[in-house]
Amino acid sequence: MLPSSDSDTSLPDAPTGAWTQYGADGANTFATNVSAPSRGNLAWTSEAFTRWQPVVSDGTVYTTNFDPSNDGSAIALDAQDGTERWRTTLDASGENATVVVGDRCVVAYDTELVGLDSRTGERVWRATTNGLDFSELLVADEATETVLVGSDEGIEAFRAANGERRWETDAVRRLVRSPAVYDGRVFAVGSVDGAPSLVALSLEDGSERWRSELASVPESAAPVATREGVVVSDDRTLVVYDEETGDRCCELVSFGEEVAPRTVAAADGTLFVTSESGAVAVDSETGAERWRRDTPVYDSGICVGTETVVFPLDAPEFEPNEKTISAFHRDSGEMRWYYALDSNFHDDVTSPPVLVDGAVFFTANNIDGLAALGDVPEREE
Repeated sequence: MLPSSDSDTSLPDAPTGAWTQYGADGANTFATNVSAPSRGNLAWTSEAFTRWQPVVSDGTVYTTNFDPSNDGSAIALDAQDGTERWRTTLDASGENATVVVGDRCVVAYDTELVGLDSRTGERVWRATTNGLDFSELLVADEATETVLVGSDEGIEAFRAANGERRWETDAVRRLVRSPAVYDGRVFAVGSVDGAPSLVALSLEDGSERWRSELASVPESAAPVATREGVVVSDDRTLVVYDEETGDRCCELVSFGEEVAPRTVAAADGTLFVTSESGAVAVDSETGAERWRRDTPVYDSGICVGTETVVFPLDAPEFEPNEKTISAFHRDSGEMRWYYALDSNFHDDVTSPPVLVDGAVFFTANNIDGLAALGDVPEREE
């Protein structure tokens, strides 16, 4: 299951479905209504360097090669075989993020926000922002084609079509993770008058709808907007807040003093949570445990498909002392397949995995490019 010098293999079918931003969608559900591949073997790796999370739409994978040793380009690849479709040089480096909304591929970096034609890579517009502190602070609402940029200064909203600034607010500052967008509202966790808070804003004009003070700033997991409410990691406990009023509805599960949720995903009444101690699936209304894996999850990121959950897993019993990307049955937690990275101490995923129909995309230190896992024959070592 390790990468080899064999030639790349196309995926059996062109991947369909979309993973258009950090949390798969604006609500940060990390879930998509597609099937994972039945096998997780390495199909292809890109020639283009990247260590940044890709996004996928309409059979195209979008990524960047921002690094001091590269030209700071946005790059589009064929999702089936990894061939390059276009490359637009932005002459940038450092933290960056990409979303696809409408017919735009929008890239944020430094104090720049650039809208590219998603089919050709042509630069359509450019806007100035307060800055992007880290890659998770870019989110898009597909229904209104609005792009949100979060920073220490607050949140800014832009139109994806032309880059026009819609509004800006400093009601919540020093955002800790990507805001969630759902049903005309923006839910963000950050600082309000020096207090850690969950704030709801109007997507239309940025006006504040409500705020709820938290016990502490969540250590890692981004807020997730669901039909049952807004799920937040507060003082290592999953808490649900009412979307309309901001009332604290219930506490679902606590993880103890030493464990902080890395990523929270939501699909069909179940929350999937990863942490340094493992992964657990719980009922989103009662908190009742549905299954658990007690093997450490070494990095953030989770993908929930129709039958499968995929996430990074450290030193599992089936591949000692190696890090993997592993797939489990969504309902039972039973192992389906795993892909092992090289056994070098420094080998690690460098961006969260992304799931579309029949493929999982990721970046890793031992590849220095984008890799695709799918239902292809296993390579010889």
